[in-house]
Amino acid sequence: MAFVDDLVSGSNYPGAGSFEFKSSDHIRYQNGINVSGHNYNCHRTVKIEKNVSGNKGYTVTIFNDDGAHPFWGSNVQMAPKPMEVILKSFDKIVLRGYGYDERALMMGVPRSDASFDCYGLTIRLSNGSVESCVLHMHDRGIDLAYFS
Repeated sequence: MAFVDDLVSGSNYPGAGSFEFKSSDHIRYQNGINVSGHNYNCHRTVKIEKNVSGNKGYTVTIFNDDGAHPFWGSNVQMAPKPMEVILKSFDKIVLRGYGYDERALMMGVPRSDASFDCYGLTIRLSNGSVESCVLHMHDRGIDLAYFS
C-alpha cells in the first residue's frame, strides 16, 4: 500500500507499484454539460503507476475492459500519459500531464499538438477511498467521469 500512500500524500516521487480503479459506469461532459447520461455496464480501468520512464510523477493509462480485442491485441482506451500531482486536498488529488510525445514530434506534429499538458486526472476521495476518477481533456473541453 506504500504506492497508494505516496499518491494520496501528493508525492511526485512514489515508490514502485500501481493502483487500478475499476469502473462500471461513466458520464461524458462537454464544456461542463452532461452529454451522455450514465453508461452503466461500460467497464474501464484507470491505471496509475510510477512513471514508467523513471521520471517524476506517474503514468496514467485507461483500459477498455468490455469484450475481447483480438484485432489490435490490446484494450488500451487512452495511451499512457505522464502526469504529476498539481493539487492535493482532503477530498481530491489532481494530476496534470507534462512533457511531449517525442514520437509525434519526430513525425513533424506541431509541439502544441504533441503536448501531454492537455490531459489531466482528478481522483475524488471519500473517507480515504477512491470514489471516482475524472479524465480531463482540457484542449477539447471534455471530461469523462468514471464511477465504480
